Amino acid sequence: MNDRQLAASTERLMAQVDYYLHCELDQEYDHEGPQRARGRLRAALQEELLRASTEAPAREAALQRRA
Repeated sequence: MNDRQLAASTERLMAQVDYYLHCELDQEYDHEGPQRARGRLRAALQEELLRASTEAPAREAALQRRA
């Protein structure tokens, strides 16, 4: 997964998070909180997607060596 694919994948996921925040948060909620939470979630998602994309080829190589 290259940087462009990673960014696109993250944006698709973040669109779902934005929808959730829009639907679930009421007017009394601290409006700075969602932005901080969104930034932390974005970083975590990117880290996980990057990890998954680098682990997949290693898993495939290990399976091919076993065969």
